[in-house]
Amino acid sequence: MIDDQLFKAALIAVAAAALAYGFVPALGPRWRGPGRALKIAGQVGLGVWFAYWSWQTIASFFEQFPLHMDMIGFDARIYLHAAQTWLAGGDPWTAFADRHAWGEGAGYLRLYFAGPPPTVLAFVPFTWLSDDAMTTGWMALTIGSAFYSLRRLGLPAWWILFPPLTLGVFVGNPHIVCLALLLCGSSWLRALAAPMKAYALIPMVGERQWKALGILAVAGTISVVVFWPLWMTYRADFSHVQAWMQDATWGGFSAARDPRLFAVTAGALGVLALIDRRGAAWLAVPALWPASEFFYSTFALPLRSPWLVAVLAVPGTQFDARVPWAIVAYATVRIILWLVVAVRSRRTARLAPASPELA
Repeated sequence: MIDDQLFKAALIAVAAAALAYGFVPALGPRWRGPGRALKIAGQVGLGVWFAYWSWQTIASFFEQFPLHMDMIGFDARIYLHAAQTWLAGGDPWTAFADRHAWGEGAGYLRLYFAGPPPTVLAFVPFTWLSDDAMTTGWMALTIGSAFYSLRRLGLPAWWILFPPLTLGVFVGNPHIVCLALLLCGSSWLRALAAPMKAYALIPMVGERQWKALGILAVAGTISVVVFWPLWMTYRADFSHVQAWMQDATWGGFSAARDPRLFAVTAGALGVLALIDRRGAAWLAVPALWPASEFFYSTFALPLRSPWLVAVLAVPGTQFDARVPWAIVAYATVRIILWLVVAVRSRRTARLAPASPELA
């Protein structure tokens, strides 16, 4: 790791570059020349920042090459095994996949499936594939989904280096496909996002994707009726699954691990929702969802805020609560700026001369 003082200096430089990247265009024509140079510098700085922290995020997988290369597309195999187990008449929440644990001679680490019943059903079409075929195909789909999401958001391709996005692609987590589905133009495809990840419902509401939500409600009702035993198995396993998730993620990166922080974060997002319902809905998942993973921060991408993603790019740990505090800071700044603009607009309207027609 780099020296602490050097890291602080780099953080300040990147923060300044990100601010320039995000706000210089609003400074007016007089700043057009210098602003363009600052914006380019901001893009370069943010790109370097992403690249550095992306490498820090996945570097450990290469330390004992090729031992830990089984992490590539690893999550896809867990979901595949769950669907295969269910079709074979077993309990999908006993399905797992093994990967090498850290440390020489440490053996294997077993990770279990923890998705809801619709996720099991969503992966049934892939059950005829072998692990290798599933990993290869799913990785291709995941990489394509990542670039598709960036294109839909109007972000340059180098944002693929945003560390939460890089990690999500690397392990092949369905979260990345879920993001692409939420951003697509088809209501039928959007309805598939929630079976991939249940928390997709939150940004779907924020984006007012009512048709997709209607399709999902009908499909969900049918699945409960037709696959009632599967839902009952999930109900019986629910407490065990949640406990395992909390243990596997060390409580997660969100504010859910701390009731006081949860209240502060939920309050900040609640106020933000009054002025930006869409933004608050996207941020609610990484900020509040229990047992959240690092790659959940990709849900900040639709806000296109350079300084927010610059902070969320730094991995940290679950215990430093970096993700919820960054989101609270973002919400606070947005709220303050909105209040300033509202007060200025009211003052301007009050001081404006009366219309001649009213004189």
